[in-house]
Amino acid sequence: MVLDKARSRSAFLLEGTASRLKNVNPNSITMISFFLAILFAVSYYFGFRNLIWLIVAFFLLIGSSYLDALDGAVARKFQKESKKGDFLDHLLDRYSDFVILFGMTVSFFGNLYFGILAIAGTFMSSYVGTQSQAVGLNRLYSGFPGRADRLVIIMIVTIIQIFTFRITIFGFYITSWTLVFLGIAGFVNSVYRARLAYRSVS
Repeated sequence: MVLDKARSRSAFLLEGTASRLKNVNPNSITMISFFLAILFAVSYYFGFRNLIWLIVAFFLLIGSSYLDALDGAVARKFQKESKKGDFLDHLLDRYSDFVILFGMTVSFFGNLYFGILAIAGTFMSSYVGTQSQAVGLNRLYSGFPGRADRLVIIMIVTIIQIFTFRITIFGFYITSWTLVFLGIAGFVNSVYRARLAYRSVS
């Protein structure tokens, strides 16, 4: 994950908030993050009606992404880490990935076939990462795009879609082209991760 390299430099954005949430269950933060991802999908879907929907979607995605990082920061800071919390976090990450991409796919700016490609590529990349752990190796986060990379890409694309709105490139909106990119990149990354894992298996 490319953005993993920037985590140490951005930790201050989480620590200040995390220190004030001693009595908050990290799992609650995880679920709120997922709820915001659902709202993002709904807002993106209605984006064709008014630009305000896309603007709202952009901020919802920022909120969801921030909370997705905050839950782990709270758990680590107050020794609330657990296998149940780790399971819930990764489970809702996958559901969030699906609803975010699904919302973009079925929106006015999306494309069904491109969306299927994006969802499949994303899930295969994630699957290989967790399957590595299932056979006794470390969970794989390497390669591009990782989840953080993907969320940042979608944030940037949402901004571009706001400013281009009805402009298409070879008949498709920037949202559709992004789905193609995420799908292809996801499959490429799944192969990259699979090679790393396969070489490590005895």
